[in-house]
Amino acid sequence: MKKPAGMDRTSWLATGVCLLLLIFYPQIVSHFYPPDPQAAGKKAAKTSPGNLPAVGANPTPGASPAPQLAAKESLAPGAVARVAPERTVFLENKTLRVAFTTWGGGVKEIELREHEVEAQEKVFLNRGSPDAVFSLRGWTAPGEDLVWAVEKADAQEVVLSAPAHPDGSVVVRRTFRLAGDYLLSLDQQVENLGGAPFALPAYALAGGVGAPIHLRQYEQPYVGSGWFTTDLSYTTHKLPEFLPSHFLFLFPQSGKEKVSSREDRQVRWIAAKSQFFAMVLTVAGDPAKAAEARKVELTGQEMADGHGKVLGVETWMKMPGIDLPPGGKANRSFTLYAGPKEDWRLRSLPSHEDYVMEFGWMGWVSRPLLSVMNWIHKWVGNYGWTIVILTILIKGLLWVPQAKANRSMKKMQLLAPKLKELQEKYKEDPAKLNTEMMKLYKDYGVNPLGGCLPMLIQMPVFLGFYYMLLSSVELRGESFLWIRDLSRPDTVLVIPGLGLPLNPMPLIMTAFMVWSMHITPQPQGVDNPGAKMMKFMPVIMLVFCYNFSAALSLYWTVQNILSIGQLYYNLRQPMPKLEKIVPPAELVKRGRWKGGLWGRR
Repeated sequence: MKKPAGMDRTSWLATGVCLLLLIFYPQIVSHFYPPDPQAAGKKAAKTSPGNLPAVGANPTPGASPAPQLAAKESLAPGAVARVAPERTVFLENKTLRVAFTTWGGGVKEIELREHEVEAQEKVFLNRGSPDAVFSLRGWTAPGEDLVWAVEKADAQEVVLSAPAHPDGSVVVRRTFRLAGDYLLSLDQQVENLGGAPFALPAYALAGGVGAPIHLRQYEQPYVGSGWFTTDLSYTTHKLPEFLPSHFLFLFPQSGKEKVSSREDRQVRWIAAKSQFFAMVLTVAGDPAKAAEARKVELTGQEMADGHGKVLGVETWMKMPGIDLPPGGKANRSFTLYAGPKEDWRLRSLPSHEDYVMEFGWMGWVSRPLLSVMNWIHKWVGNYGWTIVILTILIKGLLWVPQAKANRSMKKMQLLAPKLKELQEKYKEDPAKLNTEMMKLYKDYGVNPLGGCLPMLIQMPVFLGFYYMLLSSVELRGESFLWIRDLSRPDTVLVIPGLGLPLNPMPLIMTAFMVWSMHITPQPQGVDNPGAKMMKFMPVIMLVFCYNFSAALSLYWTVQNILSIGQLYYNLRQPMPKLEKIVPPAELVKRGRWKGGLWGRR
């Protein structure tokens, strides 16, 4: 029996180029399509201090002052010098312990009481940030801050106040309350105590810093900011965008100084996030004018893996200015979600805060998978066995398509001699060969792509798992067999001298994929480029899954084990008969076709 032809040099080269493009596509795009510097220059010009109205200036008679964005310099990290002593007060419930500070008049840091980084060490959000959440910029000169004082602090609410004008004629007062699990509310009131109208310029509110939780470098691709605009679009920016980079040691880039929302879109909420946790600052009523994010360096912390200072991304929400008549008041309300990325919890919020899960275009698969997984976990109690049971359920739904695919592959085996004859007969005429092959497939009712159909069905499920595991907190810290954390690679040791992690689950997954492909029926003696390319799937999947969540490798491993079992079962069934398909018209002539509108005589 003749052995099928192997991959030629061109096929190897094409495969290698495709893999490189897949890996380095983001770097190539960012190099050849950089941000427009002229647009950035125009934005900076619009936000320069010279374009801001003076605080306390009386408006021109008959004209209202135009709101302007806060000065660029006022949002630079570490721009404010602290002089007055700091005072800290707290609010807490079963999920949160929130520290409020007079340095910025907002939230210094948030302890998540039900989540741990390591044993006995809780998760903290915004720790080490240069600015408190809700810090206000734009009503003081660059380098200065409002002088906040604690008016009230009890178990129900914290009230902070500060003069918005040096003579005390305008006062801003903030009332903070815990509004539920992982939810904090802010009612901000600005009051004009003077006898003349007063115009406050546009201002910006800090939304917190997205930073690594475990203080390790592998977290950086998941750290970043995002915002949701009133046209129902979500934009996200990750920390690597702000860091120096290069492509294959070429095309070095210095990283972005800042990123901003589009000028033609208003902002409903902003987010500062890590892989599994987020702070989402939402404005009630009229939306904000814009959003902005910058790279910051956290104070008092070092990376646990020896990579120096801890870097994060700080997000700001830009609000319009305020016109106050004599004795007038202006009120704005905000909410801050500070907690885990739990889809069901975020979906209960009113302004599409669940977009911060970043399921993207695979949300139609990821959300049902997550819901079913959590439902199974209520009965099983272990997420590892939950994934096994969920995979069995999915395989049950795909059993019939897989059986049809296996039957199609058997027919392809029977059809192989006829295909070989056509290849020999029309080897000098590729166009004619293709036509005759398609006719042969049609005559015998064989779909040459039928064997690929189950893979095409399974890939959306695989990608749904992938996007679900990127941010869903449920699997974080959950163990299974030797796997200590299903949301991380199952590294058992690092190879001495090489520094390479040994991750057993992706290797087991690859072994079962090779086994499955080895026993899959293939037509002999027929040049099948698709089958050749499929031989590279185990290698591609190994590279894709090796340093990703062990839960994904576990799912694909169980799926392959079930597929192998089904394949052995189908191989023991009798070979199908290879007979030509009789067209309906012929059946009508023979008197065998009775049904259908056009089949009746």
